[in-house]
Amino acid sequence: MRFIQVGVGGFGRGWVQWLTDNPSVEVVALADVNQAALADARKIGNYGKEMCFSTLNEALKNVEADALVCVTPPEYHKQCVVPSMKAGLDAITEKPMSDNLANCMSILKTSRSTGRTCVVSQNYRYNPKTWTLARLVESGRIGDIGQVKIDFYMGVDFGGGFRHEMDYPLLIDMAIHHFDLIRFITGLNAISVRGEAWNPAWSNYKGDCSSSLVFEMENGARVVYNASWCAKGQFNGWDGGWLIEGSKGAISYQDDKISLYDVPELYKINSTETVQEEGPEDSGQKFVLNDFISSVKEGRRPQTDVFDNIHSVAMVFTAVKAVKTGRRVPVIDKRVQQLIEDE
Repeated sequence: MRFIQVGVGGFGRGWVQWLTDNPSVEVVALADVNQAALADARKIGNYGKEMCFSTLNEALKNVEADALVCVTPPEYHKQCVVPSMKAGLDAITEKPMSDNLANCMSILKTSRSTGRTCVVSQNYRYNPKTWTLARLVESGRIGDIGQVKIDFYMGVDFGGGFRHEMDYPLLIDMAIHHFDLIRFITGLNAISVRGEAWNPAWSNYKGDCSSSLVFEMENGARVVYNASWCAKGQFNGWDGGWLIEGSKGAISYQDDKISLYDVPELYKINSTETVQEEGPEDSGQKFVLNDFISSVKEGRRPQTDVFDNIHSVAMVFTAVKAVKTGRRVPVIDKRVQQLIEDE
């Protein structure tokens, strides 16, 4: 499959390497406004200058391609993904799908009208630990999910850049990973959210980067999400700390350890088991890339295509609305639901 990659600096360097290493991929163009980033990307794959472009439009006009990988800041995702699908390319975009719900809707509508596949790279689903959590819940070992608590406390300094300028950097840029994991691990969609966001005095972010949210899930369960990107230290891994409680027991995921508690009646723990993690053969973006390629060839939907991922990214934008207004906000409104159902 012939790929164009737009955005090759920063995290984009990783995608250059993943594409270069994949035997099913031929990289036909690299696009970035930063010439130094293009020069670095060329070295990774020993690519020639003739396949490097300053804009995606130039690349689309000059090369024949089958697919796009978009690794730009979120506000440029729509500008890259929509014209690429209209040009006949299938697409992978880094999370979040876009920077606001209107742009996400445009991407969904374009995917529908063109028949092109667009998948969001929700790579956190595909690591052994979160994969194991999802399989445990799916197995029914803890029964029906009743409540979930997720903690994410990390002090992270990106040294400037777009994240430090966002109004809600944690919710917009990071929480999409955790919100998608909520759906992946529990097998449930969120129906509403309420909460607060704030910015401690010591924070070097412009916007609020601490928050506390409560999601109501479709079965009535509640998910409590407490998170900060300006914590005084790093108290969790990137996928957070979890307590998942069901009618038959609970699962704890803390400090890279997964524990399964058998609690069939009320509150007495019958037994505790340390669970060994099991994951897919490929993890992270490698899984996303291979699943995308095989799904396009087989004519099936990838696991995190935009029609699935809208349920995750809508959690982000409605969480922002909830903390702004102080109200409980529905996650999927009638417009989005109609677009999903029209599929």
